[in-house]
Amino acid sequence: MKESIILAVDGGATKTTLTLRSIQGQCLFEKSTSGSNYQTIGVNAVIELLSNILHSAYLSTQLEPIHVAVFAMAGIDTKSDLETVTHIINQSLQSTPFHIEKLIIENDVQSTLIGLVENHPGALLISGTGSIVFGTDGKSKLVRTGGWGHRASDEGSGYWIGRQILKAIFRAEDELEPPTILKKILLEKLQIRSMDQLMAWLYQPDYTNAQTASISSVLQEAVSLGDEKAIHIAQSAAKELFSLVKATVTKLQYEDEAFKLFLNGGILKHDPYIRNSLQQMIHRTYPHMTIVLCKDNPIEYIVRRAKYSLKIS
Repeated sequence: MKESIILAVDGGATKTTLTLRSIQGQCLFEKSTSGSNYQTIGVNAVIELLSNILHSAYLSTQLEPIHVAVFAMAGIDTKSDLETVTHIINQSLQSTPFHIEKLIIENDVQSTLIGLVENHPGALLISGTGSIVFGTDGKSKLVRTGGWGHRASDEGSGYWIGRQILKAIFRAEDELEPPTILKKILLEKLQIRSMDQLMAWLYQPDYTNAQTASISSVLQEAVSLGDEKAIHIAQSAAKELFSLVKATVTKLQYEDEAFKLFLNGGILKHDPYIRNSLQQMIHRTYPHMTIVLCKDNPIEYIVRRAKYSLKIS
């Protein structure tokens, strides 16, 4: 009997990774390319991107039977999104001879959570470019809080923090608020010298949300220098993220049983002030909750999700 083969795709907003693994964990193929959120780059662009990376995987391995394929994709927020992404994936798969026995298509955060907790209660908080929480009671209940995009929510995310930094700098420039060292640090980061140049950077034709999210990295330095505005932004970000967690565990009717909260995303991984502030809030309110900072590459959690689907099938 041939060993089961897993195909896992982590289709994020900024990066897409595809891997082929044996059920025992041997990596047969792995490749990354640019983001595959259809809401950002469009349906046809995602079809082309996935078709190319799937074709590369087949050419490299010459494998045809795939026992389970998990496409964990950003941008699946509604039933309509799921229908659109399902169409995209079906179109993309037509370009390869892969024969997939079990095909799973779901939101990337949901897929990651299942890979982390399997059939145990837990939640996953992500704060990167955006922010979102998925939680489960370990049975049939799956809930979501946040993740509605930068126009409606994403509080406590890199994009949200970037917006707060820009707002603080421009309000200080107008003398509506006290000066902040955020201006000096940001101009140095962007290698520009004036507010005029900052305006040009902000309103350039090829602007993206990731561009604003990227400037969140200056917050930590300003906090370490004791800048009051930076500290206020960091504390506000932690409070917003705590609100997402609190709403999620309330929906799950959490009552101090064994429960793991996983943290992931650039803000939570690389900004210790925000992460520590958040952890303090959680421990005060939920003293029995275990907090775990994710350390593996995201694709590893999608692989685990695929293996779990084979366990329960």
